[in-house]
Amino acid sequence: MADAPTTAAPSVEALDALTERACRPPTGISRAKQLRWVAGELRTALERGALAPTAAGTLTLLLAPDTLADYLTAAERGLLRRKPAARPDQASPASMRVREDCLRILGALAGTPVTLPDRNPPRGELRPVVAARPRSILLGHLEHSARPGRSEARSRILAIIGTVLDTGCRAGELCALRTDDVDPHHGTIRLTRLPQHRNPRTTPATMTVGLSAPTRAAMSHWLTVRSHLVARDTTQPLGPGNETTDALWVSIAPSGHPRPGLPLHFRGLARAYARAINDLNTEMAAEPGWHPLPRRMEQLRRAIDLEPADPDGATLRRTRTPTGGPEATAGGAAQ
Repeated sequence: MADAPTTAAPSVEALDALTERACRPPTGISRAKQLRWVAGELRTALERGALAPTAAGTLTLLLAPDTLADYLTAAERGLLRRKPAARPDQASPASMRVREDCLRILGALAGTPVTLPDRNPPRGELRPVVAARPRSILLGHLEHSARPGRSEARSRILAIIGTVLDTGCRAGELCALRTDDVDPHHGTIRLTRLPQHRNPRTTPATMTVGLSAPTRAAMSHWLTVRSHLVARDTTQPLGPGNETTDALWVSIAPSGHPRPGLPLHFRGLARAYARAINDLNTEMAAEPGWHPLPRRMEQLRRAIDLEPADPDGATLRRTRTPTGGPEATAGGAAQ
């Protein structure tokens, strides 16, 4: 059905004028695009009958709680796309957060603070964990392989995989680690859990997790290898005062750079992981009970970490205690 024209609707005209005011500097280009997008969706919702006809009257009625609840429902169901589809896809949580943020900005500028419905994200489907046997084999392999004579790249990836197995951390959380986050004496690592699929204003949670014995061995060997890679002056003693970076994970042989020891970012970490997993799966193929590890780090993390989000935004994680036993922690409480 064709959209009913509402160009002359008083609420739409007022919304357009309000949006242009909201898009003036110091509002950034990206936020301005988002504000105009949300204003356009509100117009479309009115044209397609997703909103009550009374919403065409005034800006206050257009920003009323019931009207905005109807708008967000239609947007979440994918009914406000420019070209309606027979089976519209459901909007992502991230796009819904953008809509809500823009509505708050417009409401504040109009002097009409908006009231938005409580929209708890659905609980994610739990994924099966890696069976105990393959995980035990891999941890034993880490302990056996973490010894002098192994390649620098192998030493790094063994420490990375051990950290993922023990903590279930994401790639972005791995890249954010610094050397002072590792406590070799107590065998622990301090993680900053970054907010995912929830309010972007949520304060990141810091937690300390105990590392298993194989991971501690792998980490110890990697820290020794790393100290040589990041040395500013090889003629001086190795240590924090003679390092190019405090990043825990650094490059081995960066492309286009004359020296190693640069902080490893997301793409470099993903490529290194994929290469190492291919080698490990080939090397371990003959082990009884071994099942190939997934080539993507995020798939490995999800497979070893049960992560249902609760309504308060906390996260239940399966981690390891310093003695290696499983322990559930919630929302980043230090263990």
